[in-house]
Amino acid sequence: MTIYGLGEVMLRYTPPDYSLLKNAHTFDVQVGGAELNTLISLSSFDHNTEMITVLPEHELAKIPLQKMAQTKIGTRNIKYREGRLGTYYLEESFGFRSSKVIYDRQHSTFAEFEATLFDIEQMQAGDYFVITGITLAVNSMLRNNIISLLTQIKARGAHIVFDINYRSNLWDKEVAKATVESILPLVDVLLFGKMDATHLLNLNSEIDSMETCARTIQDHYHIPMLASSNRDIAASTLQGVILQGDTFITGEIYPYQVLNRIGAGDAFMSGIIHGLIEQYPIEDTLDFATKCAVLQHTTKEDALSCQVDEVLNLAQYAGSLKR
Repeated sequence: MTIYGLGEVMLRYTPPDYSLLKNAHTFDVQVGGAELNTLISLSSFDHNTEMITVLPEHELAKIPLQKMAQTKIGTRNIKYREGRLGTYYLEESFGFRSSKVIYDRQHSTFAEFEATLFDIEQMQAGDYFVITGITLAVNSMLRNNIISLLTQIKARGAHIVFDINYRSNLWDKEVAKATVESILPLVDVLLFGKMDATHLLNLNSEIDSMETCARTIQDHYHIPMLASSNRDIAASTLQGVILQGDTFITGEIYPYQVLNRIGAGDAFMSGIIHGLIEQYPIEDTLDFATKCAVLQHTTKEDALSCQVDEVLNLAQYAGSLKR
C-alpha cells in the first residue's frame, strides 16, 4: 500500500525572532507544500509514500530533495524542468500582531507544467491519493483535467483524500467553487473548514454547527467521510470532528501553545489517513489526528515528523519531561 501526494513543493522564508519582513536581513528556510507535509508525517509513521511534483533543474531543487531523502519519501514520480521553485515568505505572529504570508509561486515549474504528471497504472487497490485545493489553484492544466484523473484513480480502487484548503489569494472564488464542487462526488475522505461550507460552497450559514455543516456537505455530495480540525484561537484549543456515514463524533478538546501555525491542518490530515490505514476505531482515528495537529504547533518546520508513539503519548502538561 502506497500513499501518493500530488502538489507543489516550495521553500518557506521566515525572518528570525518574529522580525517583520520589511526589516529582514536573514531568513530561516524550510521545505513545504501541503501534500508533501502530509507525506512527511505519514512516512515517519512508517508508511510507504510517493511524491508527485515538478522541480527545477538547479541547486535549489536539492533542498527539498534532501528533505525527501531524509524522510524516506519516494521520488520516482518527480519530473525536472528548467524554471523556478515556488516560494513564500512568512511573517510570524506575535501577541496581537497577525501573521502574514506573501506568495511568490507564479510561473514555477509545477505551475507551468502541462504534460502528464505520472503514470496512473502504478496505483493499486487500497492505495491513497492526496491532493488539496491549493494544487488545483496553482496548476490550471491539472485543474482542467482533474475529473478524468480522479475518475481513473478511483477506478483502480485507490482512496481519494481531498483537503479543500481554499486560499482566496490564489484563485478566483467562482472558479474555485465550480472546481471543488465537480470533484467532491469522487472524494472518499474530505478535509474541510467551516468557512468552506459557509463562504465557498455556500451550503450553510455561520450560525450552523460543524455537525450541520458536515452533514449538509455529505448530503449534497455523498462523501463517505468528512473531518475537520477546529482551532479556537482565543482559547488556544484544538478540537477535531469527524463524520463517517451517519456517525458524527466530536473529539476531545486539547489546549496548545504556538511555536508555529504552519502545517497543522496537514498534520491532522496525516493522522486521519494513518488511523484509516491502521484500522483504528473512528474515535481513536480522530484523537490521533487531533494530537498530530497539536504537536505540529510545537515545531519550527512545515511538517510534523515524529513517531507514532510520540503522538499517542502526547504530554498532558506543557513542559513535561520524559526520562
